[in-house]
Amino acid sequence: DLVFILDSSRSVRPSEYEQVKVFVSKVIESLTVGPNATRVGVVNYASQVKNEVSLKTHRNKAALLKAVSKIEPLSTGTMTGLAIQFAINVAFSEGEGARVRSPDVSKVPALHFPYQ
Repeated sequence: DLVFILDSSRSVRPSEYEQVKVFVSKVIESLTVGPNATRVGVVNYASQVKNEVSLKTHRNKAALLKAVSKIEPLSTGTMTGLAIQFAINVAFSEGEGARVRSPDVSKVPALHFPYQ
């Protein structure tokens, strides 16, 4: 189970946010996605946190990539700690599709990193 935590605060320029979404999409393209393979979720945060893609929502790569492409920035303050706590307590919960015997992995893509 893999959850990406995306910073979409106003400190992130729109072009940087799009680069992060491209990075996330490239990682997804490299995975085997499915109910019995890798499940992917996306948490979007600024001063609030939004579970954009639940681990149980998109069970195939095409639907997942489409959902990621539609995520919009929240454009308010930055609350990284709140986002990480949300991922632990909500995004990786069984109710959101996390599996009990599957390792939980989260990734916070860093800004100002060349994603090419």
